[in-house]
Amino acid sequence: MPLLYLIRHPRTQPDPSRPASQWELSEEGGAQVRALTALPLWTALGAVITSAQRKAAAVGEALRAVHGVPWQAVEALDEARRDSWLGADEFDRAQRAFFAHPEVPPVPGWETAQAAGERFATAMDGVLAQYPGQSLAVVAHATVLTLYAARLRGTAPRYDDWRAIGFAAIMAVDRASLRPLTPFVGAPWAGLPTPARP
Repeated sequence: MPLLYLIRHPRTQPDPSRPASQWELSEEGGAQVRALTALPLWTALGAVITSAQRKAAAVGEALRAVHGVPWQAVEALDEARRDSWLGADEFDRAQRAFFAHPEVPPVPGWETAQAAGERFATAMDGVLAQYPGQSLAVVAHATVLTLYAARLRGTAPRYDDWRAIGFAAIMAVDRASLRPLTPFVGAPWAGLPTPARP
C-alpha cells in the first residue's frame, strides 16, 4: 500500500531578529534530523518533498544524502505567512483566532487560515499528481499540516490539533484514499506503517 507521510520539521532556534521563515534548526533539531534518517521508512519512497524553508528542507537534504531519496522543495508548502515577531502569549492568542476565524487575519499582514489551507492543498494536489501511485514524504509546518490533516479528515481545523503536533512528528496517510492512518506521532515514532517497495 503506497503511503504519504506528513512530517513537521524538527525543532528550531527562535530568533526575534529574523522572520520565523528564516529560522535555523536548534541543536535538538539537528539530532531529530539524524533520528528521522535512521527510521526504516525511506528506502521505498518515490520522493521526499519539503517546503522551501530551511528548517524543513534540512530533512530532505539529509534523506537524499543518507538514502538517495529524490528531494524537491516546493515554496507553496511553506508555513502560513506571518513573519512579524510576537511574544509567546500573544502568538498563542493569534493562533487561537487564526483557527476560530479562518477568513480573518488574526494579526495585520498574516495569511488567513482559509488562504493558507487552499494554497497548501493545491500544492499537495500538484505533488501527488507529479508522483502518481508512489509513497512520498512531505516535510512542512505545524499550522499548514493542521489545516491539511483536517481537510483529509473532513473536519474543521482546531487550535488543539495544532498544539498536539510536536517537532518532527509524523502522520501516515493511505496514499490511494488520502485517509489518515495515524495521528501525528512523535519520537520514537512507534506504530507507523512501512510502505511496500515499488
